[in-house]
Amino acid sequence: MEGNLKLLHLLCACFFLGNVVVSGVWALMAERTRNHAVIEFSNRMVLITDVLFTFLGSLGLVWSGYQMSSNLGLAEAHPWIHWSNILVSISGLIWLFILVPIQLKQRKLLKASDVIGDDYWRLSRIWQIAGACATLLLLPILYFMVRKSI
Repeated sequence: MEGNLKLLHLLCACFFLGNVVVSGVWALMAERTRNHAVIEFSNRMVLITDVLFTFLGSLGLVWSGYQMSSNLGLAEAHPWIHWSNILVSISGLIWLFILVPIQLKQRKLLKASDVIGDDYWRLSRIWQIAGACATLLLLPILYFMVRKSI
């Protein structure tokens, strides 16, 4: 059972972190075109893949991580698990309360007009900065998982 949880955890980590990074690149490259249709398509795809890969991956990642640490009684014995939980929680809060609402506002702005206005670009700057912060918070967790001492 432990091997299955570890495999699930690794797969979810790949989907989750991979999509987090790719979403930022996808949006940045689309916005560089300044083409409304390309940006609107990118926004729609980022929203869809955030549900499929980021959200579902995070659920699987957190669940499998919790199961493995509970099964082995490691959460209390190893501070890296505690710090990983804190970092993923902060990153998740950034996604939930900043990034997703911005994506939805951008979607609404893109659907309302064929012109990309200043409101969209202001939101885009905030999204890129907050997204970079949310992503950088995840990197120590990857390090902890690989370098853990159990």
